[in-house]
Amino acid sequence: MPSEEAFSALQAGQRYTVTVEKVTHGGAGLAHIGGFPIFIPRTIPGQEVEITVTNRLEAYAEARVERLLKLAKDEIRPRCAHAHECGGCLWQNLPYVKQLQYKEDIVRETLEHLTPVDAGLRSTLSGRVLKIIPSPQVFNYRNKLELSFGYAAMRTKEHSGKRIYLNENSTIGFHPSGQLETVMPVTECHLYDEQLSALLLDVRRFIGDRHLSVYNPKTHRGLLRTLLLRRGVHTGEQMICFMVNARKRELEPLFQYFLRFGGRSGLVSLLVAENCGVNDKPESPRVHCLVGKASITERLFDLEFEISPFSFFQTNTLGTEKLYQALVDSVDITQRDTVLDAYCGIGAIGQYLARFCQKVVGIESHPSAIEDALRSSGKNRIGNISFYRGLAEQLLSVQLKPGGKYTFDVIILDPPRAGLHPVAKDAVLAHAPRQIVYISYNTATFARDLGGFLKNGYELRSVQPVDIFPHTAHIETVSVLQKK
Repeated sequence: MPSEEAFSALQAGQRYTVTVEKVTHGGAGLAHIGGFPIFIPRTIPGQEVEITVTNRLEAYAEARVERLLKLAKDEIRPRCAHAHECGGCLWQNLPYVKQLQYKEDIVRETLEHLTPVDAGLRSTLSGRVLKIIPSPQVFNYRNKLELSFGYAAMRTKEHSGKRIYLNENSTIGFHPSGQLETVMPVTECHLYDEQLSALLLDVRRFIGDRHLSVYNPKTHRGLLRTLLLRRGVHTGEQMICFMVNARKRELEPLFQYFLRFGGRSGLVSLLVAENCGVNDKPESPRVHCLVGKASITERLFDLEFEISPFSFFQTNTLGTEKLYQALVDSVDITQRDTVLDAYCGIGAIGQYLARFCQKVVGIESHPSAIEDALRSSGKNRIGNISFYRGLAEQLLSVQLKPGGKYTFDVIILDPPRAGLHPVAKDAVLAHAPRQIVYISYNTATFARDLGGFLKNGYELRSVQPVDIFPHTAHIETVSVLQKK
């Protein structure tokens, strides 16, 4: 227990020297001052660091690192020159075997401490966690790369009582951790597919040669906003999509500039998407296809999938195959079963499971993902799958409500990071499927939702961690719940 002295003395702005004890959910390191827990992002166990407390709450505090005083015993030199700046690779200074160990430990501890059930049941949950499945690729595994156009520094001056933003040193790269106004130029990244490097090099030359304006998030002016690159690992097909702050009538004179990328080998999709809003990731931007088609094709196992620029598809193709195989190995599906694939994206999971069951029904809210799912299932000649567009909580309560057209024997849930909407969770319970498979990359929200299922007639059979995000703190899990 924290001492009263530590509790009262600890305040924001104070400096301390601590040794990091462990990593926690989300990747932050944990240390203690007088028994009081301190969470320190971008640290690993064994490091001795000088910290400044940034936030003091009732039960814990948060801090930032000022100086690294001592390396951890297992610490290694990161491969990437930007590893300590961009925030995308929290654990590149850890051997991969250690990353796996920490991720498995985090899953066990999160379920044991955060699942909202009685202590006796909660203490049994960590025993259901299986040995983590490693990623087939530790580096260069990402099939998708998203970068921002912007400025390495944001300088201003005052003129006639107004603040003027000086648009200097335009670049392309990543936003530094916690800084959305500036962009850190990226010369290397060891997470994305090596074949995308050549495309990125061409884009760098392009913005240098053409002098097209870059978007300023303060003034909301400037043309180039973000860049999306995709590659089919098994097909070699590549996509470039420029997100721009302009409407079609303004863009048409500029299309000739973007067309310079059209002759690249393997480039089957060259797109320009409109985004004149404040949000960098609009729900359904208007897309103009300049070269080829509006999607790329990728294969998983013996299936082909059409992937539009803004449709969800797992970023680690080879790791995704491990994930889907883990799902099939852990769930009991028969040829008589009807399976619901909720939050199905482009329908990849459902199409893979269709061979094992009588019928699959997919639910997805994103319009382009549903279009991709329909095209892909047609190409794959899968006749026993149907798709519904809409929010899971609405469809499961109305069109697909219990006692309606379908009786679901198995329900697959792959919700966003925030987890299940309460209405969706209630609807799943109302359907009373024999098994529920919950795929999650946020163990904390899974633990929250798990509590609701455990209190309503289900037991946790297994939790299979799968690492599809090496060098990050993200953990994917496939969990199976059985109706008692």
